Amino acid sequence: MEWDPANFEDRVANLRRVWETREKLGLPHTEAEKVWSLLSLELEFSGQPMAELESIALQARQWIETKNPHYIDAAFLACRHAGIDPPPTLLGMMEDVATIRFAGLVGLGTGKRIRDESILADALRLICCLHLEGQISVQLAASKAARYLFDRGSEKIYKASTLEREYGKAFRKGNSPLENLMRAALQRASRKDRQEWARLARELPEADDELMGSRR
Repeated sequence: MEWDPANFEDRVANLRRVWETREKLGLPHTEAEKVWSLLSLELEFSGQPMAELESIALQARQWIETKNPHYIDAAFLACRHAGIDPPPTLLGMMEDVATIRFAGLVGLGTGKRIRDESILADALRLICCLHLEGQISVQLAASKAARYLFDRGSEKIYKASTLEREYGKAFRKGNSPLENLMRAALQRASRKDRQEWARLARELPEADDELMGSRR
């Protein structure tokens, strides 16, 4: 979506009214949920396809929930990869992380763990999009996602059976960050994105026997 200051401010105001209403009803959003929804809105106005940016908002949410500063590092690098400047909400979080690091109060966690989580999140989002937009089974979508990671030399390789189980777990939890990521990716998808996912569902190759793993 192209930048439109008036439209953006209206959307932010509507978002804050939703938060206030839920607060009055005794159903408040958590701070992590607020950060996720506000940053997602800012990213929507970046002019880039939201399907490629949703992981940035997820990383920011994970920082709030875990206080692991590597999540903010990952979000910043994702912005660089997408060719966009960090949105205001993310810039504020980057400042917080810099302050914590300068004070020597670095949180727990490693960059590798976060990279692995990002790879899994992207794979599950791909499965969701192939399954729903390409109208193929979750099992087949997981097979194609596993092959996709392997063919692109992913730092972490997942078996198709593992991806299928993780996909099921993400939805069974209800309101998990990964589920929110996948649902948001579909809600914000353009017609062009949906056509591309349908094409990928047809054309991506399936995993070979070694990549399939064992289904339980």
